[in-house]
Amino acid sequence: MLEKVGLGAAARRRIGTYSKGMKQRVGLAQALIGSPRLMVLDEPTSGLDPVSRGEFYALLDDLAASGTAILLSSHALSEVQTRTDRIVVLAQGRKVAEGGLDALRAEAALPLTVQIRPLPERLADAAAAFPEATRRADALWLTCPQAAKLEIVGRIARAANAIEDFDVQPPSLDDVYTHISRRAA
Repeated sequence: MLEKVGLGAAARRRIGTYSKGMKQRVGLAQALIGSPRLMVLDEPTSGLDPVSRGEFYALLDDLAASGTAILLSSHALSEVQTRTDRIVVLAQGRKVAEGGLDALRAEAALPLTVQIRPLPERLADAAAAFPEATRRADALWLTCPQAAKLEIVGRIARAANAIEDFDVQPPSLDDVYTHISRRAA
């Protein structure tokens, strides 16, 4: 199991010499003994560097794909938002929301953020096509409700000769959690 969690080379060392991240991996190795059908993990990536976090989540992805149910408690929401089937939001010890990320985004009704990068020589034309946008450096930024996304994309398509690129960013799990938690308070 130590090999599976990336600690094979340290197997002969005393655990007292391990870093916090290594101790986290020992805990994961212990949890893997016996091929559990359910794993309950509380802040499992605390103390792990970004590479180790990626390896940890790859291991969890493999476990989930093989049928292990995983209950994960974390404050590192940006890490887990793409890996969750169902999210439960707690505020002051009470469940205040539950569902998939898309459902929670719809419940929060937060706007999308759109970044438009005009062609440098066509910045004025792009700005005229999006008068509600705010200019930051050489980009235009605007927000819109989820229901207006297609209309905005259509406007971008009509102004394509003035636009180099664009991004549409939905609210993150951090944004959704903050909104729902504040609303519950």
